[in-house]
Amino acid sequence: MIRYYCSGYDDNNAFGYGIGDMLKKEFKDTKNIVYIPATYDTISQSKEIYLPMFREDLAKVNIVFDNEYFIEPNMDKEFAKKLIEDADFIVMMGGNPYDQKRICEELNIVDALKKYDGVMMGYSAGAMYMSKYIIITPCSLEYPEFHIEDGLNLDGISIYPHNNTSSKEYPDILVSGDEQYKKEDLIKVAQEYGDYYLLQDNYNGISTDVSLIKSVDGCLSFYYENDGKIWMATKEGIFLKEER
Repeated sequence: MIRYYCSGYDDNNAFGYGIGDMLKKEFKDTKNIVYIPATYDTISQSKEIYLPMFREDLAKVNIVFDNEYFIEPNMDKEFAKKLIEDADFIVMMGGNPYDQKRICEELNIVDALKKYDGVMMGYSAGAMYMSKYIIITPCSLEYPEFHIEDGLNLDGISIYPHNNTSSKEYPDILVSGDEQYKKEDLIKVAQEYGDYYLLQDNYNGISTDVSLIKSVDGCLSFYYENDGKIWMATKEGIFLKEER
């Protein structure tokens, strides 16, 4: 089982740098790619914008799938389960992790995802749902409170995406777009739920600083692009992972 936990990607080439090369070595076949959305409200946008983008970026690194499928909330449950079982690559898309969880529960594909032994990659909400816990701290008008639910728990780890700062020391308050993360809130979560990872997809004006975690049969490795960073949130504080 090979899983990638990602915050985000370079908009110009999601599978550039070394990610595409890693994927090519790991696919047993390239017959079926399956996308799982993370929102009820923007299904059309996901299909019409992001799927073509991923298709083009995969083609840039010479990865072409015979069949492309998109899991939809109103899909036949048995057909959705069969798509998961037959997939060579599953992409857990970004959006709202709680919507993604509900979509998978309503389609009754949660067990199929947990048993899936191929290559899976989750971005943002997708990586959060793949985690042990889906973690949200008070960070915006959309999320004014702590909101923590069980995720798929595929590898016993949890991630929190979009911790976009070039500083090596995690700030007391990190502003990322229309969200802000308080260091004390992140530590508070670790005190109750255990250690977890903070990932980055920071555009620095020239390039995108990307970080991701790769799991191969439960063994973790850490991958960085440009000035990408990964922090560990613990009950004692937030610490930068220096291993490269």
